[in-house]
Amino acid sequence: MFKNKLVLLASLFTNMGIVLIMPITTLYIHETLHKSLIVAGFVLMTFSIAMMAGNLLGGFLFDHWKQKSSMYFGGSLTVLSLGLISIFPIWQVYSSLVMVYGFGLGILNSNINGYLAFLQADDSQIFNNNYWLASLGSGLASFLSGILFSLNVRLVFAFSTVLFLATLVIIRTAFYNLTKHKSRSQTQGNRSFHLVHLNQIAFICLGFVVAWIGYEQWNSNISTLMVAKGISVQAYSLLFTINALVLLLFQPLTRFIFKDSFANDKLRIVAGILIFALSYVAIINAVEYWRFVIGIIILTFGEILAFPAIPSMLNRYATDNDRGRFQSLGSLAGSLGRAIGPVAGGYILTSFSYEGLFLLIVFLHLVSAFLILTLKAE
Repeated sequence: MFKNKLVLLASLFTNMGIVLIMPITTLYIHETLHKSLIVAGFVLMTFSIAMMAGNLLGGFLFDHWKQKSSMYFGGSLTVLSLGLISIFPIWQVYSSLVMVYGFGLGILNSNINGYLAFLQADDSQIFNNNYWLASLGSGLASFLSGILFSLNVRLVFAFSTVLFLATLVIIRTAFYNLTKHKSRSQTQGNRSFHLVHLNQIAFICLGFVVAWIGYEQWNSNISTLMVAKGISVQAYSLLFTINALVLLLFQPLTRFIFKDSFANDKLRIVAGILIFALSYVAIINAVEYWRFVIGIIILTFGEILAFPAIPSMLNRYATDNDRGRFQSLGSLAGSLGRAIGPVAGGYILTSFSYEGLFLLIVFLHLVSAFLILTLKAE
């Protein structure tokens, strides 16, 4: 069914390791470690900053060092920090190592994405397949996270550690250091190539940031809105089950609908961003639960189109000399959007309203879709 199965499995385990921990982070800090929600928010922010720094360093190491050594470095930092936290789940250890975990994770994640970018030349569906499997793993990890946390928080960190160890084993056995080939852009001069395409890379990354700022509202502020409308927390949680089911059912169809080309990647990103915008229009002044169900289904179709196409599009501007850097910029943009989304949304809500927030998000999506329409092939 899939080419490069072991590489995709390593990416799957990495995503599961991330998702296993994130849903219980605030609960762990607030309920188990007895720290305030402000402290929990600060910890999440420092984790995001450390991961963004790791993304940038990981991209640099991928392009200028041995790829497997770079993955070992990032993976080892992740395993070491999570292993110690699982043994000593106390504030002094966790607060010291959470940034190490984020930093190592950023290095590992951007290196795996860079590796996928190299393989795309012989496997045009690799980003699409990777996103589908990552979504499947995320759904499973989210389900396991709550169960393991209810038994013992050590189990959450220990199981995540095992997943990252398994990733390192796969890297050891199935990955290899890549041979780079000179491209047309290198023979013409990398500097001029990057200057010409710099604005186009910026537009893609900006679109990714905007998409995640909006997406994070579903993970944060929209829950408050739904509860205020008399909708239960269980009904809110069900939205993400619907999201996962729609994605798992329809994501595989894109490989038959969209062939591998610059024009199709561009079409998918623009259409996906516009569909994202439509999902927020669907819930403006919403009171009934079905309106939010419609909104999350629309959002999921935008996700199916745009999110796998963005790393694929970035890779079209890259050369063998900088694929890691380009993928790290994409990872950085996604992390930035996820980090500022809840905070920016909360600030806008206190100053205006939910309707004002949704209209602003729609406007930002329309602007980013217009900018991506201007993209040109290299």
